[in-house]
Parts: sequence; C-alpha cells; structure tokens
Amino acid sequence: MLDPSASAVIARARGVADAALDQLRPRLLASSGRVEVSPKADGTPVTEIDHEIDARLAEEVTTAFPSHGVISEERETRAPTTDWAWIVDPIDGTSNFIAGLPYWCVSIALALEGVPVLGFVDAPVLDRRYLAVRGSGAERDGRSLRVRAPVDWRDGRYGYLPVMLTTGTARRARPAGLRLNPRVMGSTALDLAMVAEGVAVASVAVRPYVWDIAAGALLVEEAGGAVTTVGADPLLPLRPGAAYGRRTAPTAAAADGAYARDLATALLPQG
Repeated sequence: MLDPSASAVIARARGVADAALDQLRPRLLASSGRVEVSPKADGTPVTEIDHEIDARLAEEVTTAFPSHGVISEERETRAPTTDWAWIVDPIDGTSNFIAGLPYWCVSIALALEGVPVLGFVDAPVLDRRYLAVRGSGAERDGRSLRVRAPVDWRDGRYGYLPVMLTTGTARRARPAGLRLNPRVMGSTALDLAMVAEGVAVASVAVRPYVWDIAAGALLVEEAGGAVTTVGADPLLPLRPGAAYGRRTAPTAAAADGAYARDLATALLPQG
C-alpha cells in the first residue's frame, strides 16, 4: 500500500502525463507515415518526431517534478538515482509509425524506488488510452480492465484467440505446438495492453527494453495478470545508475505467471 504522500505525487503525475499526452496527440497523428527516417547505431529506425516527443515529455515532467529523474529510449538510457523515475518510450512501434500503420503508442511509466506505480500506454490512431495505478487497477478510457483466463495454448479449439508475439517467437509457434492465433504487431507496450484488456491470451517478447515494458507490465499486473522474465535478469525494478541502453530480457505476460513462463519457454530459443 502506498503512503499518502506517494499517492499525492502519483495523482498529480497522472494529471501531468494525461495533459502532456493530450497535447502531443495532434502532432503524432499528423506525422505518422509522413516522416524522414534515420538509422540508429544499432540499425533500427528513428525519426525527428521520436526525439521531439521525447524532449517534450521530459520537459513536461521535469518542470512539474524537478526532483524526478527520467530514463528514455532516445535521451538517457542510464537509470537515474532519484527515488522517483519516469520511464519513457516516445514512440513504441516506430516502424509502424513510419509506415503509417496504426499499431504504435506512447509509453510512460513513473517508478518509485525502481517499481512502476503509474503507467500510460496511449495509442493515438486507435484513440485508446490505457492507464494503471499500482493498487488501484487498470483501465482503458475509464473502463476497468481484466485479463483473459488461461486456455490450453496447445488446443485448436481456441485457435481464434490471439497471442501477441515477436517475429522470432512466431516462427517457432507451430513447431512448438501453439494452436492459438499468433499475431506479430510490432509494439511490445501495446501487446501488453492487449493482454491487460483481455483481448490477447498472452504476449511473449524476446528482446524488449525496460521502456518497452514498464507501463504495459503494470497494466497487466493491475488487470489481474502476471509478467515474468525467462532466462535473464528482470528489467524491473530499475537499478539506480544501471545502464539500460543494451539490456533486454525475454518477457512474457498472461493471466498466470506459470502459464506465461510455460508458453515463453516453449517459444524462446534454447541454449
């Protein structure tokens, strides 16, 4: 249970983040599919909008909370040493954003002593905003969320139910005996939101970064589900001062932790 002072910070932070996302939506909607692309050092694409949104979010939150730190995909990838830390992915699903595909989002989480306590996943084109507050549940545009109960992922009777995967796990889906409906959509944060909403049975991501999962993991947990790491050190809670620019960890989410781990173990590369 959060103490009253922490709850007050979270309530104020919720308002700040909500307002910032409202302000950024028009810019994002006008830019999707209409941007110049540059490669990052690792070869993945980035746009000037990624940098712009990242800078504007950092400015909004640090103006409102000068004592808070920020870690983000495009600015500072080392975890701050402050008690409160914002974890930002300005555009999760950049390839989709560049192409004009609607499956992308802004992911924002606020962590207290490394543990996310507030999370937003905002999907402007879909006109969906997901919110979670630790201990208070998860919602989409004011409607409470609940994860879907586990089903036998090897049973073809449930073949119509989606499971959110990344490209590598999707390739291994059928050989591993998966009979759910594999979906490779390109945004880990939104995949986690789909699990929280009960749309997808589960999600498995091979190499997510902490800014990909921080808000979405809180959504799943507050919707009654579980998020688990397989074969690596968990990305959360944040470790003060730790470098996260190259840290990834296979991450699975579902209604039940054992179920998520069983599915992920079957789909992830062995050895």
